[in-house]
Formats: sequence, C-alpha cells, structure tokens
Amino acid sequence: MAPLRLVVYQSSPKLRDPEENARRIVRAAASVEADLLVTPELSLTGYGVGDDVARLAVAADVGCVLPFGGLGDAAPTLVGLVERGDAGIHYNTAALVTSGRVVFRHRKLYLPTYGMFEEGRFFGRGGELTTFEPAEGWRAGVLICEDFWHPALAYVLAAARVHLIVVMAAAAGRGVFQGGEAGGRFASADVWERMARVTAQLYGVYVVLANRTGVEGAVTFTGGSLIVGPDGGVLARGPEEGEALLEATLDPEEVRRARTPYAHARDDDPRLTMRLLQRVVEGT
Repeated sequence: MAPLRLVVYQSSPKLRDPEENARRIVRAAASVEADLLVTPELSLTGYGVGDDVARLAVAADVGCVLPFGGLGDAAPTLVGLVERGDAGIHYNTAALVTSGRVVFRHRKLYLPTYGMFEEGRFFGRGGELTTFEPAEGWRAGVLICEDFWHPALAYVLAAARVHLIVVMAAAAGRGVFQGGEAGGRFASADVWERMARVTAQLYGVYVVLANRTGVEGAVTFTGGSLIVGPDGGVLARGPEEGEALLEATLDPEEVRRARTPYAHARDDDPRLTMRLLQRVVEGT
C-alpha cells in the first residue's frame, strides 16, 4: 500500500458556468502530480444555482462520460456537480472522474434549508453512503458540507474502515470573532477546523476539507481548506481568501501509528450502536 499523493484545489467557481469551471479544474490538475485531486462542493456550477438547477444538471451515473473535455485526464478528480436524476429530481453530487468517466458518486444526504440556505427547494436527498478506492489498498468516503455536521455519517465511514474522509464544502461565513488574534475571522471557519481535527484524531483517519472561496451575492465563502493527519495535526492549510492548491503525501503507516495506542477503533461495536438506536427510533 503506497503513499497517496493528494491535492486540494480550493476554487472560486464562476456561478452557472460549468464549462469555464471545468477548464479551471483541468488546468489545476495539469499543474500538479496527484493520485487524487479534490475540489469543493458544486465546483462545476457554483453554489447558488437556484432555478437554473435543471439547465445545469448532467447525468452522473457510474460509467457516464461527463460533457467536459479533459476532466480527470491528468489525475482522478472529485468534482461537485448538479446531477440529473430520475423523475425530474436533481442531486447535489460529488463525482469521482477518471478520463472523463464517472467511477464513483455520492449524493448529498443532508440538505440545509434554514437561514440563508435553500437546498431543499432545489435538490433531492441522497440515500446511500458508500466508499471507493483512490489508490490500491486505500479506502475513502465522501461527505458533502452539511453531511459533516451529522456525526453519525463520519462514524459509518470509520466503521467501514476508511483511511480517508473527504469533505467537499461550500461553507458560508457565519458569525465574526471580535478582537484578539482571531478578530475579523468568521466563527464558522473555526468550527470547521475543530470538527475536521477531532474527527481525524478520534477515528485515526486522514480528513480532507476542500472548501470553496469567493463571493456569490451577499454570501462569502470562507476558504481555509485543510488536509489533516490521523493524529489531528494540520498538514496543509489554504488561505481564507483566494484560490489555492494544497498538496500532501498521505502515508498509510501514519494511520496505523495513530490507531495503535487506542483501543476504541478495535473495540467499537456497530451492532450495539444499531440496537440502541433502534430503541430510540421505536421509542422503547
């Protein structure tokens, strides 16, 4: 099991222009050597697609060829897109693309529809959480933005023995710290970092947060993408403003070393968890 060369493209997508965004992703991939390139949520369309959701949707079943030349040629690439589903339902989807062809997809499970967010008006919910192999021997899973705020999903991936959790996000800035070293920084950016580092250390996995940057209307996206090691240490960090490429080599031995001192991964009992949750669901 060889080390995995991972690159995050922290992008600022052009709203409703998937062709231009695809060209930018292709250029970014061509500029680095990577086994896996990760981009943010809805990196092909921008976030606020609104009523254009149907026009921007593309087929993304496994095996489909996406209509964007060069995507996934230089390196297998995780992109965010609007997926055309059955019966007029569209999905906020992450697709792993190799040589233009979709080889894995994850449909966003939790759609924020509160405050500034309106995803439930435009997207259908996914219903599966599966894993993929970014390289021989490696196992990884994908969560999309709000998915990461539901800790049970990271637990499910950890129970599936992933080495890597990829979080593709379009995290908008909310709340501002006042004074001190953090003065002027969005409070939500600090929460994202703490979540990523705790998840990595708790489960002994690499956590990659690919968050977009830029502005759409009144919404500012916070950037600050991260590559976090299985000990919770930050290996690479993106700026809060502006596009960037983050690079790190992920070592499987670091996963083993992070898990060795702790017994909770070995001793965890998903069947017990299922029984307890079933009682809660049934009210018994």
